[in-house]
Amino acid sequence: MYSLYLDGSGTHGGSPVFILAGVAVHEQDAYHLQQRFEAPLSALPGTSDPRDFELHAAEIKNPNGFKNSRWKSIPWPLRRRILGNSYRALRSYQCIDAVNPCAFFGAVVERSYRDYEERAWEEVLHKFDEMLGRQGKLVGEHQRGIVIHDRSSTERQVQNWADKWRQLSGRIGTLTHMTDVPFFSDSRASRLLQAADFVAWALWRYYGVRDRDDRWIKPLWGHFDSQGGKMHGLIHVSRSYRQAQCDCPPCKARLERATSLPAKAGTLS
Repeated sequence: MYSLYLDGSGTHGGSPVFILAGVAVHEQDAYHLQQRFEAPLSALPGTSDPRDFELHAAEIKNPNGFKNSRWKSIPWPLRRRILGNSYRALRSYQCIDAVNPCAFFGAVVERSYRDYEERAWEEVLHKFDEMLGRQGKLVGEHQRGIVIHDRSSTERQVQNWADKWRQLSGRIGTLTHMTDVPFFSDSRASRLLQAADFVAWALWRYYGVRDRDDRWIKPLWGHFDSQGGKMHGLIHVSRSYRQAQCDCPPCKARLERATSLPAKAGTLS
């Protein structure tokens, strides 16, 4: 059983993209990744209770933008240390069994698409479903997955979409490995939902700001689900994709797959 923890970014007005991203964890790794991810909080002053601090990347970076943030009492050098160590914990975690690896998933969708949120969910859920199918063949048993997201005003709509995709073939296909529709929970209660926030925020700093900031996402590129050395777990849905105007890793991987498919199928180009 795999659990995919997701969070969104770019939901505010004026954002050029909507981002849905997170981390898929096999059941045997969930507790251990949680412990590894929250370990940097041990650097907090002795009078602080780590349970009172949510690992929310944007808030750690700039707590003044968040009402009643406990991070305001923590000086920037220590916040920067915790932020960096949390990212290092995510990218350096070694799964208990290499046959069942952890993997990141995500979709970055330009908000010029009217159905940007639905597209993002459809892409991520199908990429997760495809990974479960591959894992099932690899280990010789049918793999199942559940999806957990931070509380959202659109959760009922998301559940309706997922229920439809589990029964009928949508734009991409049918979901065949999901145990249920996505569940929604308070991120303050789950370190792994907070880990999903770190993945989404790293993508936001790359795709959502005027001047690309790749220092957070660059070490994570290789951790998105891949097959045959090519990235599958992340997609950038852009109107300029077919003109090859974007040089980001998922767009380049997508173009490489598209150009190699005819040769693999034995058809003439």
